[in-house]
Amino acid sequence: RGDGKDGEQHGADSWNGRSRAIIRQMPRSRVVLLIAFLTGLCAGWGVLELTEPPGPGLDPDAVSYLGAGISAAHGDGFRIPEGPWNAPDTTSALAHFPPGFPALIATGVRAGLDARNAARFIQAASAAIAAIAVSLTAGVAGGPLAALTAAVLVLLTPAMIVVHASVLSEPLFLALVASFTLVMARTPPGGSNLGGSDPGAPLRRLALLTVLAAAAALVRYAGLALVGAIGLDTLRAHRQASIGRRLRNALLTMLLPVVPFGWWTLSRPARTEGVAVRHAGLYLDGLRATLGEGALTMGRWLAPVRESETAWRVMPGAIAVLVALVVLARRAWPATPEPGRQVVRSVGIVVASYLGMVLTSRVLADGMIPLDDRLLSPVMMLGALVMGVLCAVCLTDARLGRARRMLVAGLLASWLWGASDVGRWWWMIYTEDGGDFASRDWALSPTLAQLNVIPPGTPIYTNWPAAIWFHTGRASRFLPSTPDSAVARRWGALIKTHGGVALVFTTESGDVRTPLATLRAAGLVPRATFADGALWGIAPEP
Repeated sequence: RGDGKDGEQHGADSWNGRSRAIIRQMPRSRVVLLIAFLTGLCAGWGVLELTEPPGPGLDPDAVSYLGAGISAAHGDGFRIPEGPWNAPDTTSALAHFPPGFPALIATGVRAGLDARNAARFIQAASAAIAAIAVSLTAGVAGGPLAALTAAVLVLLTPAMIVVHASVLSEPLFLALVASFTLVMARTPPGGSNLGGSDPGAPLRRLALLTVLAAAAALVRYAGLALVGAIGLDTLRAHRQASIGRRLRNALLTMLLPVVPFGWWTLSRPARTEGVAVRHAGLYLDGLRATLGEGALTMGRWLAPVRESETAWRVMPGAIAVLVALVVLARRAWPATPEPGRQVVRSVGIVVASYLGMVLTSRVLADGMIPLDDRLLSPVMMLGALVMGVLCAVCLTDARLGRARRMLVAGLLASWLWGASDVGRWWWMIYTEDGGDFASRDWALSPTLAQLNVIPPGTPIYTNWPAAIWFHTGRASRFLPSTPDSAVARRWGALIKTHGGVALVFTTESGDVRTPLATLRAAGLVPRATFADGALWGIAPEP
């Protein structure tokens, strides 16, 4: 080896040559494993960086996850540090969310971690697992190029940054969905493992799918969609049998994963301090707006633009991308090997089951369910997986011709450029100013600063109990949710008897409507007014 720049360049060239030779000599499966490991490492490390202080973002739902996790770690069950105005306690039972994510946070707290750091590590591990599962699934379908392409598409999807930046159950749910899809795609129903002959593979496959579906249902109620996916997969597996036998087999395979969810549903309180958790009914009002929101969310994924831009400007580009993908899929399907087709069919079953579950819940259980980045992130993740497989097939299929392959590469590069631009935008928002209640506006709130002079033990009523708990650790009660005069008078009498103050923020809350009318009807008057809220109390006696 010589000295100077020529020697350094020669050494670098030799190292690069040896590295390429080693990779070429490695079996395809080992290259896919290497890609999966590296993408998982990048995803996990990226989430830890994304959620560094001032993060992680604190969504209003995070008070349920963190509060219930801390309560369970201390042996008090799943309790959250907020309650309705007429509750005897400032906590209430966890009922609106399943216990899976809080239970893992409780495990981290028992191990000595702060609750927020426990959530960060859970989300980082979940991101790594999801990236590994996506890479392995795509690798089954199209080898190393498909594994790398699908992983990059998922990692650069802006919605993935949004759901991993805050304390939410979506990252853990995405990891379970990706793992479920990997198991379903790797072994055909009723057949042997794609990697070889194994008569015990179908039973192990069903057992793994059952465990993953049960876990997903305990993390998010939408996880019941994976139970439906097992049923659809079973129907597809026994095509030769009669329809009655196929339906019976499907129902039997769906029974086991529902058992843990049924236990939670029966053991949790159906009503929390007199308020029903869910009201079954027919919620058709606003359904068109919800579907429009879903179309816009998917449009922003297909043609990535920042949310600050005009909303419907994105739709022409999104439609063009969708048409290009349909044409691409038709061209790529004949050249797609059977493992790739199995992956696409499995993704189709999971996506159809998930969308069916979400839309059914929106119509029959909760009219407030949105179709935003959080709810549609599993669809985007699995859609990116299929896109990666199809792009890899097209890029390696010589029958398409050089011009068409260049067109596919250009389409892929333009999407990656747009997605990375939007992703950087979201990254800057979350890393510079936290998210939601973790932002500087809340951390430096003059209204929250009043809690320093309110004596401990004073009952506090507010339209944002989550903000108070996140920044002071004090539990509080909600203001009455509706401006009913009789309820307001009862609440005012309660304050006169037991004392208390109302801390009202100008930021509106979906849980409390028109709080000023309620405050006045209760006989409260403002004691101090601030830039972002006011302190209200009982008027002094003349």
